[in-house]
Amino acid sequence: MNKIKPKKHLGQHFLISKNVIEKIVDEINISQEDIIVEIGPGTGALTEEILLRNPKILYAIEIDTTVYPVLEEKFSKHSNFKLIKSDFFDVNLYELISDEEKIKLVGNLPYNVASLMIIDCGFKLDILDFCVFMIQKEVAEKLIAKPKTKDYTFLSVFIQTFFNVKYIMSVPARFFNPPPKVTSAVVKLTPKQNITIKNVKKYKNFVSHLFQNRRKMIKSKIEEEILNKVGISPNLRAEELSVEDFIRIFEVVENDDR
Repeated sequence: MNKIKPKKHLGQHFLISKNVIEKIVDEINISQEDIIVEIGPGTGALTEEILLRNPKILYAIEIDTTVYPVLEEKFSKHSNFKLIKSDFFDVNLYELISDEEKIKLVGNLPYNVASLMIIDCGFKLDILDFCVFMIQKEVAEKLIAKPKTKDYTFLSVFIQTFFNVKYIMSVPARFFNPPPKVTSAVVKLTPKQNITIKNVKKYKNFVSHLFQNRRKMIKSKIEEEILNKVGISPNLRAEELSVEDFIRIFEVVENDDR
């Protein structure tokens, strides 16, 4: 660990609390049939604890070339450990599994791209068992936010549309090297059953559009005829709509576009 200096441009803050690491891995509930994908293993603190639980295989995706020798030396004896030397966004997770297999996606996510990584999970629902992430507490609070609160944003609606979100715990800065300037949090995202939305990209753009200029009433963005059809007041703002409201409006809009 002393050889590796965390890189600010990669948003690296290495988790050093054994107790927190064990709690995170407990939440993953690993069995010998599990395919685990870890985003950003760093120097391998979380990786080590995962391998102690003996999953079927652990793929560790790491972009930082300086930690490759550390990870390879540390875990070379584990036949179920595979290091993927790449940016997470360049990895095709579908190629890591066979038909009908699922992935447990975990990681201490870099703060600078955590939201983008979480949004990307919405496009991989069919292969995700669940996700357990360490993220900035401010982002975690958006993931669980309810309508009419300051934390309720595009991210809240998009993620809650597709996932049940569980806030597991807050993690103080002192448990990291270097300590970040903010508190962190661990969350678990479990894909919902019976999701009706098929075009995730179109839905993402739809929700994002409604949250632009969030103080404007939705009648400025959606035809009142559509709003009347779903029984939603045109004088409401995006931040006042429930996740279910967004889904209902989107489904009518999408049907009208066909």
